[in-house]
Amino acid sequence: MQSQSEKILDKLKTLIDAATTAKIERNSAVPEKIPPTGLIIIRDGNPGDPEYVLGGFSNVYYSHNIEIEVYIQEGAPAQRDLKFDQLMQLIGTVLESHPTLDGLVAGLTYARPDTHTQPIDGGPAIKAGVILLMTEYETPTPLT
Repeated sequence: MQSQSEKILDKLKTLIDAATTAKIERNSAVPEKIPPTGLIIIRDGNPGDPEYVLGGFSNVYYSHNIEIEVYIQEGAPAQRDLKFDQLMQLIGTVLESHPTLDGLVAGLTYARPDTHTQPIDGGPAIKAGVILLMTEYETPTPLT
């Protein structure tokens, strides 16, 4: 049986994967070459400290920060910028279409990431950004 945080991370990966042709992974190392359609890596992030109801005999509440890394390398700078922007919009559409991740969270918030372009010796640069997604959920115990 999966913990609530694993269910959330798996659902997020499944929803984004169904909406894009970009390669999507969890917690993997960034490869030297990014696939032509882009790369999305979902990191487990930080569930933060649990919040307990007074008395401590009830469910545990989390504000879990999940990182969604987006990488684009293919194309000239203008094409790369456009592909990156389109991928950002697609992820936004997925998040807006599933504000509770199909009932797994009470809600989620996110913002457009800061981006950077990293030059690569002998190859096209990589444009990257990290979306910080905050999910709010409850679970019976800190480990479930």
